Amino acid sequence: MTATKQSTALSEVAVPLVVRDTAALDRLGDALDTGAFASAITGLSVTNLGPGRDRLFVRGIADSPFDGFGQASVSVQIDDARATYDAPDPDLRLIDMAQVELLKGPQGPLYGSGALGGVYRLVPAKPDLEGASGWSQLGLETTRQGGVAGSVEAVANVPILPDRLGIRAVAYRIGQAGWIDDSTGKRDVNHGQTTGGRVAIRGRVGSDWTVDAAGLVQLSSVADSQYVTGSSKGWTRASHLAEPQDTDFALFDLAATGPIGGLTFTGSASLANQQLQATYDAGSAAALLGGSAPARYLDHRRYQVFNAEARIGATSGPITWLGGASLLGATTDASGVLADPSGMRNILEFRRRITEVALYGEASTGLGRSVRATLGARLFGSAVDDERRQDDAVAGLTRTTIRLSPSATLSWHPGARLLVFARYASALRPGGVESTGQEGVTPTTYQSDELQSYDLGMRWSWPRQSLTLDADVFASRWQRVQADHLEASGLVTTQNAGNAGNHGIDVSLTWAPIRSSTLAIGALVQHARIDPGAGAPDDRRLPIVPDLAGHIELERRFAALGWRMRLGARATYTGTSRLSFDPTLDRKTAAATLVSTSLTGERGPWRWRLAIDNVFNSASDSFAFGNPFSIRLGDQHTPLKPRSVALSLRRSW
Repeated sequence: MTATKQSTALSEVAVPLVVRDTAALDRLGDALDTGAFASAITGLSVTNLGPGRDRLFVRGIADSPFDGFGQASVSVQIDDARATYDAPDPDLRLIDMAQVELLKGPQGPLYGSGALGGVYRLVPAKPDLEGASGWSQLGLETTRQGGVAGSVEAVANVPILPDRLGIRAVAYRIGQAGWIDDSTGKRDVNHGQTTGGRVAIRGRVGSDWTVDAAGLVQLSSVADSQYVTGSSKGWTRASHLAEPQDTDFALFDLAATGPIGGLTFTGSASLANQQLQATYDAGSAAALLGGSAPARYLDHRRYQVFNAEARIGATSGPITWLGGASLLGATTDASGVLADPSGMRNILEFRRRITEVALYGEASTGLGRSVRATLGARLFGSAVDDERRQDDAVAGLTRTTIRLSPSATLSWHPGARLLVFARYASALRPGGVESTGQEGVTPTTYQSDELQSYDLGMRWSWPRQSLTLDADVFASRWQRVQADHLEASGLVTTQNAGNAGNHGIDVSLTWAPIRSSTLAIGALVQHARIDPGAGAPDDRRLPIVPDLAGHIELERRFAALGWRMRLGARATYTGTSRLSFDPTLDRKTAAATLVSTSLTGERGPWRWRLAIDNVFNSASDSFAFGNPFSIRLGDQHTPLKPRSVALSLRRSW
């Protein structure tokens, strides 16, 4: 695995993490999104607003479900490229991925500000310079309460100069049939599609240097939102205006890796662009915004992240080490417009410019035959320039932060089968402008927040029984929690909500008692709470994340009629959670269990899969939020997608 910025065997990585390779991702299903990946692992929570608009939280470090302008608590990475700063997860489809990695806990020393909860890292498959290969796939899905949608995916790998230059391309279009009905008679109003592609070029210079250039784009759109209101049961909503949403994401990445003397050098540069456009029915809050009903609020945001990094390290010898420097530049431009019978009116303009320069390093040395000590640190300077215009009042802030984020690990690795480690790590996020206030009044700001975490973990395997066990006991302390706050008008500001803490245990077990069967179990038990006085007195849980979550998965492999068959079943449990620190918005989401099953057959170049999700057609709430302008008028909830049956056919070459 490479999430530690050095190529290291998983059995030696003294960090709580999850790694899923190509084969493991393939067993989970076709064209996975982030939510599907999260349902099959422990520690990752995802909101459910829609494609490209969700926020990620790792192991209880959750601030708010609202899409404000606070920096994300999880760093989303694509190889060495940083995909987001304060934007939602772009929800890239996990097609042709070499692996997906989730680092749990603060990762400040290696990844900088914003990696409070952890790092969600995608590693796309690289061009194979030795042989041509590829596959194409067609799919069809029918959804109860909804319609039928199709999908097409294709991957091609072509060496241009054998062993010297190659190209790999991915293209896909995934339809969404929709399953929310309008009480006026419109059906499947949240239909949509996701279209994307990726091109990667790899060149080998000399015998040891590789140069990689990659570009990707993904466009997602839905015709309406997917929540229901009040006491609505099932998948029907009484709505007045459609709420379409569009998310576009593009990234270009360039990287080079090779030896310098006995050391390994890596240099990379990337540019990510993300645009979000959402329309909300704002009639219920129109008067507070200076308009009248019926009214639409048009939310348009543009995010850009530039990241450049150079690092060098030694992976052998009595001391292994890594040192590097990075430069990050992030921009956010957002506007909010109210459209009502009188015309169009600018409500909000927000502009942010971030520059972050850092030096970081990590070194590890042996203390005897099987004990190693590792120290890491990141010294960084972050300059934040915020400007917010609201109701003809303007506020600005320029703030510079210089901080050190340290980490320390002590590990015991007596053999390939066992690793025990104790780890301390930290990360922080800089402050910014909270709101403009009133004309002539000094604007309010929010302070930087910081997380410190302690882990005691183990990773153990027993080859004779194909048994692996990952277990981690953790505790964290979160100071001056930054949280997006929903005002009565429906607009979002960022505030410090107080101090918080979390402690718990995270366990994953995989067992293959016989060669043809595999059982996987995962559970997360945690106690994430805001300190007394900061939240509702009767419920101090941090938002979105449950106290208990888990999954169980069983796979059986057999042969039938000349086909290699794979039968799988998975059940995912998510415990109760709350929506917000704000007592007036303290909606609760009940516990939910989701069951899915699949049957896959392979023979020669052909593969087919039949999959059923939400087998029991549960309409349980997955997220207690939908529209920021009307949520105070009553309950909102997002039911699980109804039972869906999907069939796909793939041809490899």
